[in-house]
Amino acid sequence: MLRAGRQPPAQPTSPPDRFCGAERRHRRGERGQSTVEFALVLPLLLLLVTGVIQFGLLFDHYITLTDAVRSGARTLALGRGLDDPCDPAVKQTVNSASSIGLTASQVTPSLSGSDTCGAGSYPNRTGGNEVQGDQATVTATQPFTLSVFGLPIYNLNLSASASDAVE
Repeated sequence: MLRAGRQPPAQPTSPPDRFCGAERRHRRGERGQSTVEFALVLPLLLLLVTGVIQFGLLFDHYITLTDAVRSGARTLALGRGLDDPCDPAVKQTVNSASSIGLTASQVTPSLSGSDTCGAGSYPNRTGGNEVQGDQATVTATQPFTLSVFGLPIYNLNLSASASDAVE
């Protein structure tokens, strides 16, 4: 209800007329504010994304290494009767982890009992005397560097081991 002497507010003729002046001035004043906010949040966002990517790479390397030693242990367990079942086991492990750059020097095969394993050297050959039920174990260790924006942050060693019974 209108009081005496007051006029009802004028209705704009179209929606753009209503926002024309005030909204345009308001938007113009906030243009720089959003740029500053983006500049403040961007480094944190990039750091978070880089951390997620590095964790994913670390997890991928670990899963690949675990799968490789499992395959190598199985090869070693099935090598009963060979002059040196350790060499095929090391080769199998290295081939299974070729995507992460594993080398033969980072792989250590071993057999429980009196048999020993070496990297093909004659004093350490098993001579095919493995006993059924002995444990064939392959262990591998590989360095991994966590980095942010290409800068190394932390060095660690990924290690995996797997055992299988000699058949």
